[in-house]
Amino acid sequence: MGLQMDKLVEKYWAGETNLEEEKLIKDHFWQKSDNSQEGLYFRFLAKAKQQKAELPDQKLAPKTSRLQSWLPAAATVIIGIFAAVLVFSKMQRDPFAEEDPEKALQITKKALLMIGGGLNEGQSHAMELSKFNKVNEKLKKDPDESN
Repeated sequence: MGLQMDKLVEKYWAGETNLEEEKLIKDHFWQKSDNSQEGLYFRFLAKAKQQKAELPDQKLAPKTSRLQSWLPAAATVIIGIFAAVLVFSKMQRDPFAEEDPEKALQITKKALLMIGGGLNEGQSHAMELSKFNKVNEKLKKDPDESN
């Protein structure tokens, strides 16, 4: 590099160059195959700028991103509808539902008799426990009488 180019590069790194001087620096390093760090850096910038200019039109990208943002919402709605249909169809096919009122009455009577029998059995056990509690209380009051 020449002395003048060295001064321009120094000025560039200090942030004191104008647009014309920066263009001179970039053109210099683009035209010469200088393998210094500055040369590699400016060639990299030029290639990146060139690649960016060669990219296809970016106007199509927002449309696909809008479509992609709607897909999860649409999938959620469809899954919700599917779940609702399953739940409501199951509710209509209740295995315990009885259409005939006479059969429903007979089934209800059987269920009440079963529950009543269980309650009676529980009541008899409760009476035995109350007898046990009475004896236990007597023993606590008069421990000498048990001998």
